[in-house]
Amino acid sequence: MNLRRWGLLLLLGWTQLAWGAPDKVDAFLRTEMARNHIPGAAVAVVRDGKVIKLAAYGTANLEWNASASTRTAFQIASGTKMFTAVLLMDFVGQGKLKLDDRVCQFIADCPPAWKDITVRQLASHTSGMKPGPVNSDVSSVAVAVEAAKKVPLASAPGEKAAYGSDDFVLLTHILEKVGGASYPQLLSDRIFMPLGMTNSGFDQATLTEEDIVLTSDVVPERSATYQWRADHQQQYWFVYPQYTLAAGGLFSTVTDMSKFAAALMSDKLLKSELRTAMWTPPTLNSGKPSSFAVGWTVGSYRGRAEVGHSGGPALSDTVYYPDDKLAVVVLTNQRKLVPNLAHGVANFYLPPPTFLNAPGITDATPERTQALKQLLPTLIEGKAEARHFSGSAKDALSDLNEWLPIQLGGMPRLSRLVLLEDSADHLSRTYRAVYGKDMTLRWKITFDSMGLIADLDVADE
Repeated sequence: MNLRRWGLLLLLGWTQLAWGAPDKVDAFLRTEMARNHIPGAAVAVVRDGKVIKLAAYGTANLEWNASASTRTAFQIASGTKMFTAVLLMDFVGQGKLKLDDRVCQFIADCPPAWKDITVRQLASHTSGMKPGPVNSDVSSVAVAVEAAKKVPLASAPGEKAAYGSDDFVLLTHILEKVGGASYPQLLSDRIFMPLGMTNSGFDQATLTEEDIVLTSDVVPERSATYQWRADHQQQYWFVYPQYTLAAGGLFSTVTDMSKFAAALMSDKLLKSELRTAMWTPPTLNSGKPSSFAVGWTVGSYRGRAEVGHSGGPALSDTVYYPDDKLAVVVLTNQRKLVPNLAHGVANFYLPPPTFLNAPGITDATPERTQALKQLLPTLIEGKAEARHFSGSAKDALSDLNEWLPIQLGGMPRLSRLVLLEDSADHLSRTYRAVYGKDMTLRWKITFDSMGLIADLDVADE
């Protein structure tokens, strides 16, 4: 390398050339970290099986001032369910079980109420089993299954999707019975070792009987987890008893997560037909599709099919667009978040949605739309006043003013508001809000007879 080239390297900065110059993703995540009090984060972007972005930011442990890196092990919480789903589909591919097998084929002394529950319904939260709080006193999967037998179903199997823990307790029992090993060992043998995921595993955290001592295995380069409290950080521990590990509790690095995402873009872990089955939601008794597939959430974003899972609620956030073979993983150590960072990163790689300039429908009450357009920015700023609301929206205003700024505070300025749906009485309306050039949200608003907002919901689209 000649002296002129060395001079250029020094001028531009060796670190930036070696490790990747700061880009729009870096700027976006650093801004969101500052806005939401996130000490440390990491991101991976994978396209067509290749890692095209891998970076870490901030601090993994505030007490030791340890920097986050692409080797930092973050708690991914419910993001673990994606791995459980892959393990399940691996066994389906081997012919060891079928998604439509009845769970009573695998469970002794099965309650009569469970006779119609299938493995698919367990994995998609549509079994009808009652969601319940985690009990640290339950010593094993077998004990948890026996306890579940005594709890009546909350709904008929297939009636609705209800996110909870008992589904995955039974699923753990079935996987361990079929696989002949513990759930952590099965993950290690079937996923981690084949993919070279050398920094993923469980801490086996346990509370003593007196609930005064927490013990856990050593997790190399583990990030601490934090929760912002008004004006300071507090450390926060997620403790997953052994019987709940299939539902949450995995620690992983963004490097390992990128290997997992890349493998799902080929037949390396699962053949195409198994991946399709895993990402296909079951049909509910009503004839409508569930919002959960086999261990993965399903939906659409920017007009593209999307699967993924978050955890913590936003310690981990993984989104995958099968048609584009594009995956984004964002890991953080801030619990008080909503899972929107992966979407924010995906915006830099996905084209604008095809519906962006759709005209909407005729607005019979434009004055109501104009009033809403003026109110939405105050909601995102957390400054909405009670005089604009009634009913459940007024009751929840304090929570709305707290959480909407976290969820949406990084959006550009509102550009336009488009009416998409309107009830005959003009009280139930759905709007597309366009922010900046091409970012959109869907607002569902219910007005009362006085024109006040009685209920509202906002979602990415």
